[in-house]
Amino acid sequence: MKRSILTLSLLSVFAVSSCQKDFDEVTPRGDDQHAEVNGVTPAAPSLLSTEGAEAGVLYMRIQKSAKPSLRAFDSGAASMQALPSQLARSLQSIGSETMEPLFPIDPRFEKRMRREGLDLWYIVRFDKKQDLRSAMQTLLATPEVEYTEPVYQLALPETKPVAVSDARRTDEPAAPFNDPLLPDQWHYNNTGKFARSIAGADIGLFEAWKTETGKRNVIVAITDGGIDTKHPDLKDNLYTNEKELNGQEGVDDDGNGLIDDVYGFNFIHSNGKIYPDDVSHGTHVAGTVAARNNNGIGVGGIAGGDGTPGSGIRLMSAQIFGGKNENGNSTRALIYSANNGAVISQNSWGYRYEAQITTLPQSLKAAIDYFIKYAGCDNDGNQLPNSPMKGGVVIFAAGNDGREYNSLPAAYEPVVAVASMAPDWKSAWYSNRGLWVDITAPGGDQYYAQGEVLSTLSKSITGQEYGYMQGTSMACPHVSGVAALIVSHFGKKGFTNTECKQRLLGALKPQNIDALTGFKGRMGRGYIDASAIFAVNKGKVPNRIAKISADDVDFVTANVSWIAVADEDDGTPVEYRVYLSEQSITDANKADALYTTLNARGYSVGSKIFLPLAALKENTTYHVAVEAIDRWDQSSGLTKGDFKTKKNNPPVLTLSTKDKIRVSSLSKQTFSVTFSDPDNQKVSIVVGGETRGVSHQISGDKILFTLRAVAPVGHHEIKVTAIDVLGAKTELSIPFEVYTYKAPSFIASLGSHIVGVEMTTLVDVASALEKSEGVTLTYKASSADRSVAIASVSSEGVLSILGNKPGTTQVQVEVSDGISTPVQTSVPVRVVTKPSDLVYSVYPIPATTELNIVLNPEIASANVQIRSLTGAKVYDRDHTVKGVGRIKLQVKNLAPGTYSLSIKSPRGTYTKAFVKN
Repeated sequence: MKRSILTLSLLSVFAVSSCQKDFDEVTPRGDDQHAEVNGVTPAAPSLLSTEGAEAGVLYMRIQKSAKPSLRAFDSGAASMQALPSQLARSLQSIGSETMEPLFPIDPRFEKRMRREGLDLWYIVRFDKKQDLRSAMQTLLATPEVEYTEPVYQLALPETKPVAVSDARRTDEPAAPFNDPLLPDQWHYNNTGKFARSIAGADIGLFEAWKTETGKRNVIVAITDGGIDTKHPDLKDNLYTNEKELNGQEGVDDDGNGLIDDVYGFNFIHSNGKIYPDDVSHGTHVAGTVAARNNNGIGVGGIAGGDGTPGSGIRLMSAQIFGGKNENGNSTRALIYSANNGAVISQNSWGYRYEAQITTLPQSLKAAIDYFIKYAGCDNDGNQLPNSPMKGGVVIFAAGNDGREYNSLPAAYEPVVAVASMAPDWKSAWYSNRGLWVDITAPGGDQYYAQGEVLSTLSKSITGQEYGYMQGTSMACPHVSGVAALIVSHFGKKGFTNTECKQRLLGALKPQNIDALTGFKGRMGRGYIDASAIFAVNKGKVPNRIAKISADDVDFVTANVSWIAVADEDDGTPVEYRVYLSEQSITDANKADALYTTLNARGYSVGSKIFLPLAALKENTTYHVAVEAIDRWDQSSGLTKGDFKTKKNNPPVLTLSTKDKIRVSSLSKQTFSVTFSDPDNQKVSIVVGGETRGVSHQISGDKILFTLRAVAPVGHHEIKVTAIDVLGAKTELSIPFEVYTYKAPSFIASLGSHIVGVEMTTLVDVASALEKSEGVTLTYKASSADRSVAIASVSSEGVLSILGNKPGTTQVQVEVSDGISTPVQTSVPVRVVTKPSDLVYSVYPIPATTELNIVLNPEIASANVQIRSLTGAKVYDRDHTVKGVGRIKLQVKNLAPGTYSLSIKSPRGTYTKAFVKN
């Protein structure tokens, strides 16, 4: 169930604050949030926006009473003269010459298609110069027409593939299957081997494969670009219409109303010719769902089987993308998928953000609802004998705008909306988010090393058969693949889409997605965990919360807390539901009480959970109740408590900062004083004391101050007085200092440093600086080559240099006081195996014209000899190296071959073989 926003009455509100304790919060509506969370058109739909719609085409739904007179158009071949006269005139007035059914009737399922009103929809094509809105209004004025809507352009996938040149193996431990690229599919099993990735930030697939790898009776419809039906890693897992494959070309051999739909259907050109889209998007999505496993080539697919005959689900290609600007009919694709055996509809597409589509088109709603209701079913909605599930599950990508708004179709309540994460649990930078998001899966991030999703590509498009892509388009098929595993394992007579969806949205990693992404409540219930889909609902509810505590109860605020509980069969609950009311809370009235939900994942059993409440009424008794909810939506039962807010006292004044307030001629300071009255009375504010250089304005319950250095150098004081209408008074003194500013500067060098591998050198940066007294400095440090050394600097100004591997780099140190331009200095760093070694480096090898020897800087002199393989001495010289640390030998006159280098000093002897080219 998607989340929705509750409107809080004056009774109480759940505050959002930055408390030091761990807590969740009620999420406010974002600036981009549109009004209709579920995307459902009102009962009396108004005209949809025509922004981003195709010219010269509309979808039209006729009145049911008008259907008999339009029955001839079901085949799409009737003459316009057969139309009722008024409808004919309306169509002629907009320049219409053709009209065809939007949902051509499948003879096998005619009964249910007509029952659901799909036969009432038509496509009307007309003069592209006609204004769309005027055309809609013209048709709506016709008695036979119930509704019209524009045809929106689908958002073409913008992500570009990064092809993998060859099917390489990695040095990872053995994977479950022998697909050579499987160890690089971090999104299945993240070992943390790639930079910035975190072990475990994946879908837990390897563990899931121990139980299920996919069965042939499960069909997933890939509504996307066409699948490359010749791809060696996909061809064995394709849905195949055997009657069409073995039938007569150009004939509807299976009687579904379509011709030659062998592997699915092309809804761009209305034929059975499936071809890859121009970026191989559909092929990449399909590979994630079910690339063939354990076949010794390429990648693995989530539900791709185990390599044995009869394993692996089947992929149906419902093509809606092709070449540039090719859009297919997505509504027809959904109906086709439901009518031809698919029980999961995978949709990595949406509408353009710029079109600002805030309401789901009714035609698409009808198609989605039809798939959910009838996939796997007969004409009467009963599960077919050979179907693994009654009803279907529709899964949509959340979209890649990086915004918080209701991205349709994903925001439509009945579908599963999938957001995207990077390899370290964070929200991928591009992922849309919102209260409508259901779950998050790996979608990859190009800014991480090999951080995108690795899957199949079409060689005809990219030149390679495998490669990386990123997007919620890539996250979505992870969820579809996991859903396919659920249906494969549990599918049988009586298994329903409701059970599948419940398992899907309850299979979550233990991490708290709200805490890790920072988007509380807007990335779904959590991170999908394929290994958790097989859990058995033993009917055991979460443990009841022992006690609710109310602490820090004030005039209008309080903190409630409780101890996180266990769930015997599920480990921990999925969420906590909190209710608040001035009346006693019971199971009968809890739905009417104000509440919020807190993500329970990430709270270890026994840890304390805090929820701050604010804007309460003073001197009032509140009742609070909390229940733990498990993945099966089973409740622990209500645990109740109550507290009473304090009686009002004089106004309260609170300064926004605890730091000293100081200002110079080069800076200004801003701060605020918060004022409140516990009795909700009007408060008058008076500002006095030293007011030279002090300006202020009142905004809400805050006095916003700006301080400049106008008063003389020295210490001063601002006085703020708050008085309520009854005369209660509170005074606040705000001390500040005017000082003479001195910009920070380096007065000493930080030197150069030699650091051992896995050793750390500390450098006191602060002692090398001159600055104004009392001014807080911030420090930054970076290494030009982090593979050689990593640099960091503490808030106290102590630089830490950690050696990674032998080499040289420069560490850049930047210091800022937030006033002047930051100052910088560079620290040369050499990382060596051991700082005590005689010789740190000899290079280049092979040598051509010169050979460089880097020595321990403590060496004052050294004898250097070079001998040939026969022992002949070709070089022998003493070198003074004190203060230099390097010897450069000219070897261009040496004959090509292998030589022995010997370096002798009072600290010992060093020998090394090298090659001269």
